[in-house]
Amino acid sequence: MAATFAWKEKNGAGLSLPGQTITTIGWKNTDNYDETTPGQRYIDNPVTAGNNSYTKIIYGHFSGSFNEISAGLFAHTAGTLTNIVLKGPVTMSASGDAFANTTPSTTALSPSSTMTGVTAIGGGVTVWFSGTTPDSTTTKASSSTANPTYTNFLTTQMQVGASAIAGDHPITLTLQYNES
Repeated sequence: MAATFAWKEKNGAGLSLPGQTITTIGWKNTDNYDETTPGQRYIDNPVTAGNNSYTKIIYGHFSGSFNEISAGLFAHTAGTLTNIVLKGPVTMSASGDAFANTTPSTTALSPSSTMTGVTAIGGGVTVWFSGTTPDSTTTKASSSTANPTYTNFLTTQMQVGASAIAGDHPITLTLQYNES
């Protein structure tokens, strides 16, 4: 048995599951996932010094053949950020800790954890799972046997300092989980 995993991104006001499949997060000054169409890419919508990116509402989607998904951890595991603060989800300790289904915006992400520094995955924030939706309206748990299964929203935001250097700042975000 093997679960099929995909990163998904939610854009706009609604939540249409299973969302847009993504391989790269382009934090930018617009709410979309499109990194191929001129005018829509992050390079065409830069986050200028002293401002916040739009929140990126991402989550994990599991399908295929598995019995249980559990023990989720999420962290910034590689890449350096200078004069940029990466905000992310708080660690899950109760179902109500999950981010709500909101429209992405440049408003400072709150509540949030600071994920600017590189963290070994074992020190990442705890991720919980649900068989229905990734948002806060459904009960989450530390494991799920439902198929499909979703992580809670792993919303992130780049808060760009006034002295940040323009250009790409590649980092790696990692989701670790157990599968049986």
